Amino acid sequence: MKNKIVTRAAEYSWYAMIAVLPITSMPFVKSILDSDSVASPSILFLIALVIFWMIPFFIKNKPFNASIFPLFLFVAAAFLGSAFSFFYDIPAFKGVSQYSPIISAFSTLIIGFLFFVCASTFPVDKKLRERTMRIVNWSGLIIFLWCGVQAVSWYTMNKYPQWMFELQGLISARVLYRQRVTGFALEPSWLAHQLNMFYLPLWLSFTLHKRSSHSFRLYSLTFENVLLALGVISLLLTLSRVGIAAFLLMLILAGIVLHGRIVDFITQRISKKGRISRKIIFIGLIIFYIVGVGLMFVAFSKIDPRMAALFDFSFENENPFITYFNDLKFGDRVIYWWTGWNIFGKYPIFGVGLGNAGFFFPTAIPPKGWQLFEVSRLMNRTDMLLNIKSLWVRLLAETGTIGFSLFFGWLLSLAYYYLRKMQSKKIGLRIMGYAGFFVLLGIVFEGFSIDSFAMPYWWLSLGLAVSDPGPK
Repeated sequence: MKNKIVTRAAEYSWYAMIAVLPITSMPFVKSILDSDSVASPSILFLIALVIFWMIPFFIKNKPFNASIFPLFLFVAAAFLGSAFSFFYDIPAFKGVSQYSPIISAFSTLIIGFLFFVCASTFPVDKKLRERTMRIVNWSGLIIFLWCGVQAVSWYTMNKYPQWMFELQGLISARVLYRQRVTGFALEPSWLAHQLNMFYLPLWLSFTLHKRSSHSFRLYSLTFENVLLALGVISLLLTLSRVGIAAFLLMLILAGIVLHGRIVDFITQRISKKGRISRKIIFIGLIIFYIVGVGLMFVAFSKIDPRMAALFDFSFENENPFITYFNDLKFGDRVIYWWTGWNIFGKYPIFGVGLGNAGFFFPTAIPPKGWQLFEVSRLMNRTDMLLNIKSLWVRLLAETGTIGFSLFFGWLLSLAYYYLRKMQSKKIGLRIMGYAGFFVLLGIVFEGFSIDSFAMPYWWLSLGLAVSDPGPK
């Protein structure tokens, strides 16, 4: 009886963790976790899942998914690098404790690690996986209903009613953005991140394989087809440049899969009316894709004021690349990356330790960076440690070559798992294999936007995609 209660508690904790994923920074949870930004209620249910499932699972000496081991090596290397940092001459910064950033950063890494452990090992029961996908779909629909209300309010009235601010304030630590939808996330780029790193890869994979987790249809459309379309629209309405670029990279793989089907379909249709070579059709479609992407960039340069200078690059400017990115309202972020690279150059083996990069910013910021308003304001008028704002550069700066190599090696090991699943004869394995590979492609660009380990989306999606289907 006791075991049954614990099992049910673990199962419901898992479902609740998945259901509240759309919320990234709830004020109530923020006060509990004492977090500056990432305060997803999913973390609370993760703790419950660890108590009810993971600890008993470990005590019973049951096997975890093998993909956890490479990630554990990275966590161990990050811990050692952070321990070595106590022997470094870390610059003082406006009275900020030299211990709290390490503790905070390593805590977020442990949270991410636990998300992956649970997602890769817990959902092996077929019914549990099916229910999980249904919860994912219904929670996604709720996101898009709220995004729709935001978009309609802004594009019809050019403002939001007060009740929307009050409702958003209960769910998120920040309020609504001008012209950009946020869903239930802290900011538009975070909505784009959760879509790219969790929801869209699953729906795109289900759509490619013409499968659904639900029995009902809207004419010939599945629920996942509709959610994919709504997800893409919401992604575009975030006006997140990195987010859109990440999804385009996923579409390349989807395009490769669909391209052959499209060519075969057109060839069969045209062959009845006349002879046009398959090669001409192939080249024509490639040109169509390129023109489509080009038109999309032109459209965004007209819609998003930050993209107005997209086609205005000139080598005649001093520091042309920084000037160009600054005109695109992206210069500050490039400076943060550049600073992280400079820190890595001084500590290339183990890095400066998790959370410590901000202490080195004053001496590592390139001269051009001090001329940018945001950088200068944050450095001179606040007492907060700046962050690198890129997962890839942060890994180099804070964990060094060793940590970065181990993390990248873990991603490569996952890619191997996914490729094997993509070649499987079982449709369920192929769906999850493609979904995982979509996430890996998306994280290439998303890694230049988000640098927090506590964001649960890519940990969960990568874990779900690598998990075994369980007993038949």
